[in-house]
Amino acid sequence: MKKILPLLLLILGCATNPVTHQQEFLIFSEGYEIRLGREATRSVLEQFGRYDDRRIQAYVQEVGWRIARVSHRPHLPYSFTVTDSSVPNAMALPGGFIYVNRGLLLYLNNEAQLAGVLGHEVGHVAARHGIKHYQAALGAQLVALGVASLTESRGLVLGTNLLLEAILKGYSRRDELQADRLALAYMEKAGYRPSEMVSFLRTLKRMEKREPGLLEQIFASHPLTSERIRRAELMARGKGGAVARDRYLKRMEGLVCGPGAKEGLIQGRRFRNRHFRYEVTFPPGWRARRGRRIGSVMGKDPSERLLCQAIPLELPRPLTAREMAHRLERGTHLRRLGEGWVRLGGLTGLRVDYLAGRLRARMVFLPRGQTGFILCCCCPWEYFLWGEGLFEEFLRSFRSLNRREARRIPLWRLKIYRSRPGDTFQSLSRRFYGTPAYAEELRLLNGLPPGPLKPGTLIKVKPKGLLLLEMKRKEGH
Repeated sequence: MKKILPLLLLILGCATNPVTHQQEFLIFSEGYEIRLGREATRSVLEQFGRYDDRRIQAYVQEVGWRIARVSHRPHLPYSFTVTDSSVPNAMALPGGFIYVNRGLLLYLNNEAQLAGVLGHEVGHVAARHGIKHYQAALGAQLVALGVASLTESRGLVLGTNLLLEAILKGYSRRDELQADRLALAYMEKAGYRPSEMVSFLRTLKRMEKREPGLLEQIFASHPLTSERIRRAELMARGKGGAVARDRYLKRMEGLVCGPGAKEGLIQGRRFRNRHFRYEVTFPPGWRARRGRRIGSVMGKDPSERLLCQAIPLELPRPLTAREMAHRLERGTHLRRLGEGWVRLGGLTGLRVDYLAGRLRARMVFLPRGQTGFILCCCCPWEYFLWGEGLFEEFLRSFRSLNRREARRIPLWRLKIYRSRPGDTFQSLSRRFYGTPAYAEELRLLNGLPPGPLKPGTLIKVKPKGLLLLEMKRKEGH
C-alpha cells in the first residue's frame, strides 16, 4: 500500500472545474478527454448509425454551435451529430462530441427546444460530467494498476467501450440539475427563450404516463423528476428570446420517424431490414428486440436460456465465409467443435460450432459482397441438444432480400401540415387516421394547448402506419 500511494499521487492531477471554479481531482488531461471522446465516435456510430440527411445534420450543427460558443468551454472541438435511432435520446461524450437521436427530434416542437436539449448536453461536457463518470467507472483497481497504461492504443479501445457504457447508464440527480441550469443559461446567452426547455420537459412527463416504454431509454440516462421541472421553471421565469417554431418544423419535414432503414422493422417475431436487405423470424413464443449494433436483432426463448442473434456487417472489402470466421475468432477463447457448409436464404455460408467456457454456440457466416451476416445461436452447453431444433428453425428463417423486396419494407416520414380555418385536433385525426380517437395523441405530439387551432399553425403528423404499429405494441405490453 505504501508503494501504491505515491503512484496514485503522481497519477491524480488537481484541476479547476470550468463551471464551479472549484479544485477537483482528475486523472485525465483535457487532451486525453478530447481524444477519448473522438475515439468513442466509432462505437457510437456502430451502435446507432449516422442519420443520412445532410440538411438536418447541418441544421443541428448550426444550432449546437450557437450554444457551444457561449458555454464555459467554447474552445473544445464540438461536433453535433444526428444518429439514425428512433429511440428518443441524446448523449454527450467528453471533449464535446454530442449526439441526438432522430427519434428525439420528432418530439421537439421548435428551435428553442432543440437548443435546450443541446445546451443540456453541452452542460455535461462543460462540467466534465462524462469524464468524471468514466473515471469513477474505472474503479480503484484500475488506478492501482497504473492509469498511464490507458494512454496506449489498446487501453484507449478499452476506455471507449467503458466510457460509452458508463454514459448510457446515466448521470446522477446532481449532474442532471447542474446540466439543466447550464442549458437554461446558455439558451438565454444564445438568444433563445429558456422556458421552452421547461415546456419540453413537461411534454416528456405527460408522454411518460401515456407511453412509458417509448421514453424508457431517455429517462434511464436522464432521470426526469418533478424537482427538475420545478427548478427549471423557476430559473426560466420571465426570460424572453427566440422560439423559432416554424423554422424548426419546416426543417423536420420528411424526417424519418419510427424504425429507420438501418434499424429494421420488428413485427411480432419477424424482423426485416431495408438497408442491409435481410429478414429473420424467431420461433413461436420468442420476443425480438434490436441488438446493440445498428441493423442487428436478437431474441430469447421464454426461459431466457436460448439466445439467437442476426448481425449484419459492412465490410471494407468482400470476404469469404472462412475469412469472416477467422476474424471473429482472432483474440477470443472460442474453441471449434466442428464446421460445415450450408445454404441459407439464397447465400452459401460456413456453419461453425464453438465452445466458450460454459457456453455452446452455433454460428453461420454468410458473405454477400461487401455485406456480411453473422447468425449466432448460443446457450449454456447443457441445454444445447434441447435448443438445437429451435436454433435450426431460426437459422433456416434467414433470407437475403433483393432490392425490390427491401424497398417494400415501410419507411415512414414526418408530414408537416399547415392548419386551415375550422381545423381541430379531432378533425385532423379523422382526416389523417380515419378516426377522431387519436386527437389527443396529435395534440401532445405538437405540444399545443387544448382548444381551437389558430389557422396557419404548423402541425406534425405521424404517418398512419407508424401510429398503428405503436398502438399494437402498446396493446401487446
